[in-house]
Amino acid sequence: MSQDSAPLPEVLAGPILRRLGAQRLVIWLVGSRPLDLGLMLHPRGHPPRRLTLDERRLQRLPLGRHAWLHLIDVALDTPLPQGVRIDYDLKITPEGGDRKGGSGIAEWAPHLLHEGATHPAFVLANSHRRLLHGSCRRPHHDGPDGLVRADAWLAERRDTPDAWPAWLLMTGDQIYADDVAGPLLVAIHALIRRLGLFDETLEGATVADSQALYADAASYYRREALLPDIKSSEDLRERFFGGVRKPVFTSANAPNHLMSLAEVIAMYLLSWSPVPWRLVEMTEPALDETQAARFGEERAVIERFAAGLPAAARVMAHLPSLMIFDDHDITDDWNLTADWERTAYGHPFSRRIIGNALLAYLLCQGWGNDPDRLA
Repeated sequence: MSQDSAPLPEVLAGPILRRLGAQRLVIWLVGSRPLDLGLMLHPRGHPPRRLTLDERRLQRLPLGRHAWLHLIDVALDTPLPQGVRIDYDLKITPEGGDRKGGSGIAEWAPHLLHEGATHPAFVLANSHRRLLHGSCRRPHHDGPDGLVRADAWLAERRDTPDAWPAWLLMTGDQIYADDVAGPLLVAIHALIRRLGLFDETLEGATVADSQALYADAASYYRREALLPDIKSSEDLRERFFGGVRKPVFTSANAPNHLMSLAEVIAMYLLSWSPVPWRLVEMTEPALDETQAARFGEERAVIERFAAGLPAAARVMAHLPSLMIFDDHDITDDWNLTADWERTAYGHPFSRRIIGNALLAYLLCQGWGNDPDRLA
C-alpha cells in the first residue's frame, strides 16, 4: 500500500491544552475527519467524570478534505480541584459506533504519555507563582528544542504536582512563516496534498492560485521572485535598509516565504506534532548545485527537529498554554512603519499573504487563548 493510499490517523495534532481553569477547559486538536469525542477526567482523590462533547462543547472547522480543527470548550458546574494531578483522556467514537466505547489517547497518541503512565494529565495551580516560558521555535535552527527539555523536566516531577508550572507561556514565534527550510517546505507541500488542504486564488500574484504557486519553478529557494516588489519611500530605505531597495517582505531569509493559508496551516501541524511527519517525505526537488547542498544540510537539522516532536507534543498535552504571535509568525518587519503598512496593505497579494498568516494564527493560537472573543 502506498503512503498516499494508507488510512489516515484520526488525530493529526494535539490534544494541546490551552486555557484551563477550575470551571472551564479549552483543548485544541486537529483530526483527519470530524470526530465524536468524549472527555474523561480523573482527579487524584476525587470521583472521575465523563463528559459528552456535544455541539455546545465541541466546535469543528474544516481546513481541507482530510483536516478538521476541533476546539473543545467545556464549562463545568462543579469546579475541578486545584493543586492535584488530573489525568484525562479523549475517547474517539468510531464512525457509526457507540458513544460509550471508543479508543483513547493511549491507543491513538501513545507518544503523549510519560513512561509508565496510562493517561496524560494536567494540574490546575493554586497560584501563578511558577511559570514555564517558551520563546521562538525555528525548526532549522541547529540546536536542541527547548520544549524537549521542558518535557524531560516535567517528567522528573510527574508525581509532584506542586512543582508543575501554572502555565506554559509561548511568547515568541511559534512558526517562522518568513524563514522556512527547503526540506520543510517540501514536507509542507506533501502534507497539503495528503490532507487535501484547501486551495485559494492569489489576486495580484504572478501565479494564478495556490496550486500554480506550488508548481512554480521559483517555489523553492527563489520565492523572493514571486513576492510583491513595490518601491518603498527613500526615507524608509535609508533608515532601515541602508538605501537598498527592498520588496514589501523585507526578511533576509525570504526565499521560502509561506504564502497560502494551506502552507501556514501545514507548518503549524508539522511544528507541533510528530504524526504528520509519518505522512510525508522530504524528497529533494529540482535544484541547482548550491541549493542542493543547502537542502542536504537543512534536511539533517529538520530530521533532528522532527525526532524531538513526540516530547514537544507531550509537554503541550500536559501544561495549559497561552500564546502570542511575534513578527515571524506573520513576516519580518511586519508593521514596522506606517509606510510599510501602506505599501503592504495596498497590494492584494501582500495583503493576502499577511491575512493568511493572521488567520492561521487565529485558528491555531488565538482561538484557544480566549474563545469568548471569537464566539
